[in-house]
Amino acid sequence: MDSLSILNPTKLKKTLLISTLLLAACSPTEPPLNPMIGDTGQELSQTALNADVIKYDLELEIFPEDKSIKGIGRSEFLLINDSQYVELKLDSRFDIEKIIVNEHNSDFTRNGGILLIDLGKNESAGETINVAVYYSGKPHVALNAPWSGGIVWSETEQGQPWIATAVQGEGCDLFWPCKDHFSDKADSMRIRLTVPKGLSAVTNGVLQDIKDIGQDKQQFDWLLSVPASDYNIALNIGPYTRIQQNYTSVNGTEVPIEFWALTQNTEKAKTLLNDDLAQQIAYFEAQLGPYPWGDQKLGFVETPHLGMEHQTINAYGKKYLRDENGYDWLLQHELAHEWFGNLMTHEKLNDAWLHEGFGFYMQPAYSLAKFGSAAYNSTMYKSYLGLVNCEPVVREGQITSEQAFNSDIYGKGGWTLHTLRWLLGDELFWQATRELLYGTYDSASLTYPIQTRYRNTQEFIDIVNRLSSKDYTWMFDVYLKQAALPELVTSRQNGQLSLSWRTSINKPFPMPVPISINGELQVYPFENDTLTLDVEASDKVIIDPEMKVLRYLPIIGLCEENLEKRKKR
Repeated sequence: MDSLSILNPTKLKKTLLISTLLLAACSPTEPPLNPMIGDTGQELSQTALNADVIKYDLELEIFPEDKSIKGIGRSEFLLINDSQYVELKLDSRFDIEKIIVNEHNSDFTRNGGILLIDLGKNESAGETINVAVYYSGKPHVALNAPWSGGIVWSETEQGQPWIATAVQGEGCDLFWPCKDHFSDKADSMRIRLTVPKGLSAVTNGVLQDIKDIGQDKQQFDWLLSVPASDYNIALNIGPYTRIQQNYTSVNGTEVPIEFWALTQNTEKAKTLLNDDLAQQIAYFEAQLGPYPWGDQKLGFVETPHLGMEHQTINAYGKKYLRDENGYDWLLQHELAHEWFGNLMTHEKLNDAWLHEGFGFYMQPAYSLAKFGSAAYNSTMYKSYLGLVNCEPVVREGQITSEQAFNSDIYGKGGWTLHTLRWLLGDELFWQATRELLYGTYDSASLTYPIQTRYRNTQEFIDIVNRLSSKDYTWMFDVYLKQAALPELVTSRQNGQLSLSWRTSINKPFPMPVPISINGELQVYPFENDTLTLDVEASDKVIIDPEMKVLRYLPIIGLCEENLEKRKKR
């Protein structure tokens, strides 16, 4: 659902759909995912809203031979309102042995994947409730991770177990009991994973201890002591070598770096860290501010799926292959999500472009800084060719995660930022971006822990308008809240060049336009969405020669044509 969409969304989506259907046809029969379980971030019930998650504690054993898990999922809630119940979610394919509430057995009901847990009596707001769910079973197998998620049971070339989870679209309840909503991040989470000896179990946060369990097992004890969306919690198990380095953050902190690589790829992983990551993290911190989790770790783990932005332990499955970008785009893209998605989280799924539009745009922005304008323009142009323009980037109403993570939130979101950066200039653009993330654009000296925050589209618009002392609401209304791109209608006759903006909502769109006349480039403002210039018949005129302004051009077609192109690929 995440990474490859930034390269060629149209071709990719078609390929992934075919692959998913083929995999589904070939997979062993298993119960389909309940719609509520298979779609994270849906509207919370009143019971769920009555309780705030304070911390999670997951104690889990993984059995590679029969592809099953068994464990205890503990949750600590603070009641916001009086309630006799709390609610968790867990895939109904798991067996539940018992549920303990405040050290007493509890009655509970299961409705699909929803667990309604009886507290025994009506508890008052302000009370702390501790819930422990004892469960076991075989988790849902990913059809095509990370886009169609679940657990991946794989093997290395040497035949050793290699296991990972990726559940961005489906949610944490595919393998552990949780609230399954990005709007309620636990303050901390302890994760203890027991695996056969010879394997490492890697997850979010800081490794506290490794201890033997009997003669043939080991338990890896991790503590994540910062808030995280529960879909970011990930299992990664394999014959890993732990590579450890440090770097000095822009705020002066020594930040630990960890890369858990398959042992045979240790040298490749070290090269990746030294050649790519060192430059990438320096760029991100210079433009944005301190890496958000410097008191935890900057972590990566090699996975049997492509990748995902799992906070403090990003999944990496690109096999260390360099590509046409001149750097490892996957490493860079998932690193971007530590800021856009993990530090700053969308308030609703409707605002998912704040994750993915920025996450995509940081790639051409990095190319510009590293290689220059040709590399930047190449990435932006390829992205433009993949725009579909069938649905608004920011939709109204309740939407599913599948609707939220459509391809245009990457490319069209990134193009909105491209034009915004041109309008504002670099200084104001990056100031607005830093304030979106940190609450201040003076971020370099912030110390850990750094506060996480929820954001929506309107808040970003407000930041832009305040810092620029101008009102750019008209631009966001057209680019993000309408499906169709604005069109610049032009005519040239009788010694005049006439231009006018046409939008699908018939609202003012006073977008200035760069125009080159005989090699002289000038930005022309529009009054009442129109512009008239005197030109000679011999004048060579090029409108927006560097494609600074996002607008409809006939090189991409309209919605219906774009959908037909998808069907044929």
